[in-house]
Amino acid sequence: MKNTSLILNVVLFIGLVVLYILHFTSPIGEKESNKVAVADSTEQVSLNIAYVNIDSVLLQYNFAVDLNDAITKKQARMKSKLEKDAADFQKDAQIFQDKVQRGIFLTQQRAEEAQQQLLMRQQELQKLEYDYTNQLAAEQQKMNAQLFDSISNYIKEYNTPEKFQVILGHSLGGSMLYGSESLNITKEIISGLNSRYSKE
Repeated sequence: MKNTSLILNVVLFIGLVVLYILHFTSPIGEKESNKVAVADSTEQVSLNIAYVNIDSVLLQYNFAVDLNDAITKKQARMKSKLEKDAADFQKDAQIFQDKVQRGIFLTQQRAEEAQQQLLMRQQELQKLEYDYTNQLAAEQQKMNAQLFDSISNYIKEYNTPEKFQVILGHSLGGSMLYGSESLNITKEIISGLNSRYSKE
């Protein structure tokens, strides 16, 4: 039993010596070659990156503010017209209801004609609301395209000659979770955009 334990200890000791030698001799060359490979790959992949806070641009770029004001005013005008038309319709529907209850219509046919006119007006109101919604959505889409075009064209000008290989757009809820403030070029972009817009 003692011999078995002694043999086992000797075998373990020899195994430890072999592992020690392997660990401290061969990895040196591997570690150095890894460093070179990393250094080489870093040199090849080195990028100059910046980012722009899109939310700030939309709030402070005068063109974006003007477009937003225009669409907001148009939306308010449409809403006001819809509300007026709906109020007129409700008033006429109430008058019709009163006439029916008091039996003012001379014939059943006349009451049905009046009811048919009210139904047609209600359908026209619904169509008008649908048309306004589509019109606003189309204008919003057009506005977004104009803004994107304006901002991306300016960023191309700003980055000529090429200072950055990548310029990211950062916004609340976007995919960029963190960016160092040293990479943030938002103020420069907003200033340049507003300067260019004031000259147009």
